[in-house]
Amino acid sequence: MNSFDNKVALVTGASSGLGKEIAIQLAKNGAHVVIHFNSNQKGATEVVSQINNSGGKSFAVQCDLSKGNLDDVAEKFISEILQKVPTIDYLINNAGDQSLDPTDLLDDSVLESIMMTNVLAPQAIVKACLKIFKPGNAIVNITSVEAQFPFPNHSLYASSKAALTRYTELAAIELAALGVRCNAVAPGLIERDGLAQSWPEGLIKWNEKSPFKRPVTSLEVAKTVLFLLSNEASGITGISVIVDGGWSVA
Repeated sequence: MNSFDNKVALVTGASSGLGKEIAIQLAKNGAHVVIHFNSNQKGATEVVSQINNSGGKSFAVQCDLSKGNLDDVAEKFISEILQKVPTIDYLINNAGDQSLDPTDLLDDSVLESIMMTNVLAPQAIVKACLKIFKPGNAIVNITSVEAQFPFPNHSLYASSKAALTRYTELAAIELAALGVRCNAVAPGLIERDGLAQSWPEGLIKWNEKSPFKRPVTSLEVAKTVLFLLSNEASGITGISVIVDGGWSVA
């Protein structure tokens, strides 16, 4: 029997990249996966097709987590999901805004989008799920090594991930009464198509410092997420697991 048979997992920001890999791995291990997306409907449709054509179960739901009254947004979002599945057993808050710091220091739009998407939206979604959470359920928030080691021009992004890390710790304490665990996974630089072309100087610096001399892969990060969600990690809550190939300690 697969680890997540008869379980429902919601992965935000799952139309591409790390979220896509997490969704695929959950489906391979038996979960019915809800693919959240904002604007990339084509990508979400492709992920759903890939999972369903491989014998898994998934469907996509659109929701903009960057603006509005997020409590209302999250309530409507979760209500729409619950029209198709009876519950949500696992929540992976992966959606993120990684915009660079604005050149205009008075431009609040970037700050608002980053903080809404990366910090307030995960909290609102957890709050919206409180009525259905039950013992054994688990949450993983995707943070970043930048919560501790910010990159240039990423002060807002790094700050948001630091805030999400602290929220993870608080949520772990508060949700323990419900029998729900909450952890974080903090990836380092993740390999992706075109990385060497889009950020050559950053990749070179990363590889020079990394003991493995390479970025981590989406699969390596996804496997860590699945472990923290699984019953094998039943005694683990409130921690942040860095998956960076040793970059942060080198």
